[in-house]
Amino acid sequence: MPETPEKSAESTIAGKEAELVKQDAAANDALDTHGDDAAPKQAIPTFVGVGLLVAAILVVVLVVMNGQKKKAEPEEDRSAMKAEVEAMRGELNRQRMSMGLRPLENGGESIDDITKRLTKDAESIVGLAHSFQGMLKEKDAALDAKNGELITSEKLRQSFASENARLQAELSRLLVSGADGDLAKKEVAEIKGQRDRLAAELAKVQRDLASAAGGRSQDEYADLQRQFNEAKRSSDFFEKRVKELEAELAKIRIFAKSENELLPAAVELFRTLRGLEGTKDSDNMTAYSDIGVKLGARVLRTLDFPTGSSELTPDDIQAIPGLVEQVEEGDLILVVGYASTTGNPESNRVLSSDRATAAAQAVSTAKRPGQLVQAVYIGQTTRFGGSSPERNQICEIWHIRKK
Repeated sequence: MPETPEKSAESTIAGKEAELVKQDAAANDALDTHGDDAAPKQAIPTFVGVGLLVAAILVVVLVVMNGQKKKAEPEEDRSAMKAEVEAMRGELNRQRMSMGLRPLENGGESIDDITKRLTKDAESIVGLAHSFQGMLKEKDAALDAKNGELITSEKLRQSFASENARLQAELSRLLVSGADGDLAKKEVAEIKGQRDRLAAELAKVQRDLASAAGGRSQDEYADLQRQFNEAKRSSDFFEKRVKELEAELAKIRIFAKSENELLPAAVELFRTLRGLEGTKDSDNMTAYSDIGVKLGARVLRTLDFPTGSSELTPDDIQAIPGLVEQVEEGDLILVVGYASTTGNPESNRVLSSDRATAAAQAVSTAKRPGQLVQAVYIGQTTRFGGSSPERNQICEIWHIRKK
């Protein structure tokens, strides 16, 4: 196992301290040895002894001076080594404290103590390494789970976008082709089901966002919030489309494209009105009186429209609730649309049907549950004023009593 920087530094400190101890011992031994050699071993004549004594003193002085010089040099080395040891000890303590370990004490330690301490520190480092590895594995698992959730959210968003495009295409096809009531009902039911599924998905995303708020970064939370907002906008779009389709379905239910789609109570009146085309105004008034007697039907109100328009005037809209009050439960209100002969016949046919449908929807909004409402068109006519085309741009609101 490679030696860590901490172990290397501590080994160097221990070696320096051991070297200082050895130098102290060597210096003391040198002084003791010279001291022993300086002692005289036998007696000699006086003058010789004096000379030898002087020589011995000189030798002792030289030896002492030499010993002091040699001792001073190790003292300087020891001071430098101690300073180096203290610097290394300080650096090592900073490293240990940054790793969460206790600092080394200033006093000397034996080799056994250093070995035990290093072994204990190494075990602590190994334990920390295992702990870090476990934390990394947990983080990797959390990242994998987050990536899975993000992928799921992206798939959900793409599914919403695809379904949105499909529903728009279906709506366009429905409006262009003029699908019948059964198909419109089916479309509304499908979109309502889709809306319910979206509501469930949105609820799940909301729960995911709530649980993710405390465990993810701000960027991750913002990304989930963005996906939630996109899903919410898609849901709002689908709900709006459901309302639009329900309105279209109401139009289909109210509007009769032909005699075959009329309620039985309205068939005879429609045939009579269609047969009056080309009659004079005077004959027209007589025929309307006969309709009242034979069919039990009467005109509640005639609505006038500007050229090319199918919008009701504010006065007509305000008057409709009062008209509905005159109709008994179970009676039928039939709105018949007309257009002048000015312009294209096909455009006039569409315009007359739009006028009848708009008026019938206003009546349907104001009616009571037991009352029946239906709209039908005659198309372009000159019956109400051949010399004044605008007199034919009307709708008639008929009341047909139940039999």
